[in-house]
Amino acid sequence: MNQRTLLVLGLGLLGLAPASAQLPLLTAPVGTLRLDFGGAFHPATSVWRDGTKEPLGAVLSFPALSAASTPLLSDLEGRLAQVLGRPATPALLGGLTAVAEHQRGVATLGLAIGVTRRITVFGSVPIVSVRSQRQLSYSPSGATVGLNPADPVLGTTAGRAQTVEFFDSFDAALTDLGVRYDRGDYANDPVKQALAQRTLAEAPLLRNSLFAIFSDTATASAVVPTSTSADGTALLGTIGAIRNTLTNDLGVASFTGAPALPTTPLDSAGFEALLESPTGYDLSAPEDRPLVGLGDIEAGVTANILQRGSPGDARWMSVWVQGLGRFRTGQLPRPEFLFDQGTGDRQPDAELAAIVELGRHRLGIRAEGRYTMQLASDHYVRVAARDQLLVPATRRAAVHNNPGDILRLTAQPFFRLAPRLAFTGLVSYWRRGADVTSYVSGQTAVGTSGVDATILDAGTAANALVVGVGFSYVHDGLHRDGIRRMPVEAGLSIERTIRSGQGIVPASLTSRLVFRVYKALVRK
Repeated sequence: MNQRTLLVLGLGLLGLAPASAQLPLLTAPVGTLRLDFGGAFHPATSVWRDGTKEPLGAVLSFPALSAASTPLLSDLEGRLAQVLGRPATPALLGGLTAVAEHQRGVATLGLAIGVTRRITVFGSVPIVSVRSQRQLSYSPSGATVGLNPADPVLGTTAGRAQTVEFFDSFDAALTDLGVRYDRGDYANDPVKQALAQRTLAEAPLLRNSLFAIFSDTATASAVVPTSTSADGTALLGTIGAIRNTLTNDLGVASFTGAPALPTTPLDSAGFEALLESPTGYDLSAPEDRPLVGLGDIEAGVTANILQRGSPGDARWMSVWVQGLGRFRTGQLPRPEFLFDQGTGDRQPDAELAAIVELGRHRLGIRAEGRYTMQLASDHYVRVAARDQLLVPATRRAAVHNNPGDILRLTAQPFFRLAPRLAFTGLVSYWRRGADVTSYVSGQTAVGTSGVDATILDAGTAANALVVGVGFSYVHDGLHRDGIRRMPVEAGLSIERTIRSGQGIVPASLTSRLVFRVYKALVRK
């Protein structure tokens, strides 16, 4: 018998077979315990970014890293402007290209209990495995800044000593000037008296601004302009001008030297050191092993509020409502790893859903509307724009985050191929509102000019369209001998995020597998 004949016979048998398959049950039979075993794999090498699909690493690929791409340089430019009295010349780190990949697997262990014929309580525990791989290629071409010689980690012994000596002499000069002014050394010369008074008011501000750039442990920049750059030359000129005023005009000769400036721009070895240094970006190398941990555990209740007919009848309709809570048991993405993924959102959620299933004979559709209210929580993050992944450790802060709520609409059409077996489709659209973020009480704003925490909210609103196909197997427990035993369910599906018009959404190809068995809690 050839394959064509077998196919014809098979299709004929399908036409004669009773249509009893359906999608997985939403409620468990009364007095039974349902055990759920699920798995999903979500690899991604690209993302949808405001409607455009791009490689995952594109957010870290630049011809030259500038203040727009990393707050390290915007903070430096802000402090240089305070010293120079003019906008700083745009600082550049050099060029960077990145290749990145996300791997994410979720194993779900769940259970449900049929409390009554129509009401089921359930819970699920996700075990999440995540791994992010990345490869960075740095080019020093175009760099205008170098490592701060006074940095406690990235600097040199000579550079730190020179800078310390400079600030010691600056402090000594200001102290000497104050003594001379109070003693009346300039009382007989109104011009010098006014100059001394103005210098006592302005010079400490300059000294503090310089200290904030080179030596302050909380604000010092890991990179500074080179000695031959436009801003390096202007900075040394500003220091020379105040030294000239103190020494030549006011007779204070104790002010000598200058802070150490790098003589060469950042190179590849310096960039790698900058990535890892606690005074720079404080980033860790990619992990060799995946991170495995709890996701966000959830628990809830499902109620069947309407049932007319059964799947396989000439017509049938079912209506359910569902409510669940999600708990903050997962882990957020870790700021010390580039492209890191968390195992959960780590905030409490409250979710409501309404599900309707309609069908005729072999055809059916299950439609669902789901609303997720994401509740506020506090987190410790690095404060920067969403497209800035290279965020220095000085930008760490505690914030209060109220995530945007999520609306999801899903349709699952299905066609029964054989008893208990159905071919399924999936079309799902979801939309997420924008976050609202503020600093926690007592937390000061970060950055040169006090960056508002709302910078974290820009671009958090998102949406996406997901499609998929799969197979569903549902055995209702009724065997050929007429005895009804426990149901068994299984499913396999593949889903793809085919479109997103807003926000950053992984363009992942998701594979899902589910297996569910039932056990009677009470023996009859």
